[in-house]
Amino acid sequence: MIASPSNTIGATWVCHNFPATLPENELRSGWVTLENNGERTWEPGSFRIHASLDGQLVAQIEIPQIVHPGERVSVSWIFRTITALGPHEFTFAAVENDGESGAGSSEVLRVPVTIAANERTQTAQLRDNVLESHARCWLPCDGISWSSTGPGYPHFALEARGCRTTDVEGRQFVDYLMGWGSALLGYADPRIQQAIVAALQSGPMITLTHTLMPEVADLLRAFFPSAEAVTFGKNGSDVCTAAVRMARVHTSRPIVLFCGYHGWQDWYVERLGFEATGVPTRSEPLLHQFAAGNLEQLRELFARYRGQVAAVLLEPAGVLESLSGPVKEADADFLQAMIDLAHGEGALVIFDEIITGFRYRGGSVQHATRTRPDLTCLGKALSAGMPLAALMGRRDVFDTSIGRISYEPTFKGEMYSLAAAREALGIYRAEDIPSRIWNFGERLRQTFHHACKGAEVAARLIGPPFRMLVAFDEPNAHRRTLMRTLLQQELLKAGVLTTKNLFLPSVAHDDIALDETRAAFDQALQVVAEASATDRFAAYLEIPALPG
Repeated sequence: MIASPSNTIGATWVCHNFPATLPENELRSGWVTLENNGERTWEPGSFRIHASLDGQLVAQIEIPQIVHPGERVSVSWIFRTITALGPHEFTFAAVENDGESGAGSSEVLRVPVTIAANERTQTAQLRDNVLESHARCWLPCDGISWSSTGPGYPHFALEARGCRTTDVEGRQFVDYLMGWGSALLGYADPRIQQAIVAALQSGPMITLTHTLMPEVADLLRAFFPSAEAVTFGKNGSDVCTAAVRMARVHTSRPIVLFCGYHGWQDWYVERLGFEATGVPTRSEPLLHQFAAGNLEQLRELFARYRGQVAAVLLEPAGVLESLSGPVKEADADFLQAMIDLAHGEGALVIFDEIITGFRYRGGSVQHATRTRPDLTCLGKALSAGMPLAALMGRRDVFDTSIGRISYEPTFKGEMYSLAAAREALGIYRAEDIPSRIWNFGERLRQTFHHACKGAEVAARLIGPPFRMLVAFDEPNAHRRTLMRTLLQQELLKAGVLTTKNLFLPSVAHDDIALDETRAAFDQALQVVAEASATDRFAAYLEIPALPG
């Protein structure tokens, strides 16, 4: 323990993550762990941590959960270190209410640090440029790049080949996100690259429709029995939105029932509210969620909105319900019963196969389960890393609605992506890509489970082999978050790139990559085990807590 519990609210400081020396002008995530050794329960909103630097308050940090007597909590905040070189002092105090009413405060934790001159890395410079320009891009650790224990955390790439990404500092990472699932064949697959090179004789966007568009449409119609008609977009959100509009026009109904993630556009995110999205809140929602595989809930929704439901839209497999799971497999009986129910109510069924397309057995969930949706959304792997999406389905639905939904994106006919898609579809027809993905995924799962056993960490890789997620067998939600965050941090240090402990294997992942990942698992899980055994997470953590 860092401080004794002899204070009015019984807060004992357990540990923190401040090294003796910090670099100047660098983003940092400060962590402290404290224990409630008093007799009262701490509650969010009425209990917080005050952080000060050289006597000046710099942060008020809310606790993330209720903390009962005898329990510990770890809290963090992101700050930028000062540029004044030399010795300084951080102080921390746990306070009730606003800290000024006399309701109570803890002993002060004093942490001396020295601010040292810092040679800026290219990662830090690019990060600051992004933050200055407000450019929206994914920063794996919320901008934290410096580490006190060695190489920092990656944010920007120079190139990607196979299953590896090289960052601007020249470090290579085994990548398990693979362009957010788009590079199913691996980065820069030579066949796809050559197809794009061959198309470079022409400009990518021309006034007339290039012959590649109907050619790729015909290939999709041959690949998917449900694809009587096809149109294109640039990303999954495009075609999910088009599908919903078509269903509403075709049925003359407004309501959509959904399960899974379906993009960022207004119709889907308005359920999150104006403050979270900027999309005006609707007094009567038109979008209603149901749980994966829950047919009874669907029946109740259809009964509640009798004659108003235009479509049921769902990810038919690999549905990620939370960061702790479950990740649901396809259920053929449920899918067929759902289709029968929807059709009996006069509604359409839309399969969002943006993730499952070309990954699932036989190339799609609808093929493997012998189910036939009315509309299907494709993206991600469709063009093996190039930006292309497709919406396909019943001819009569297209005939009644495609011309009435104001869907004419400029770049849907961009030919370099269509050339990549033509080549990729040829590969998907000639090779059993799903079997290779599933085989590697199962080997990865077993590798992780073996590493968990060796480190004595209760965790599993759950979900179908093409989309897996680490789930910790830890009942306390706060500790789960800390374990999940620490695992991601340590995997990055060990050269494995993922987010929220999600794994999307590709064809390019091979035995060498698996061996490297095995070593990373062993190293990372050992750190998680040490932090968990002592419940001193703040002493190990350097990146902000993962959400959820």
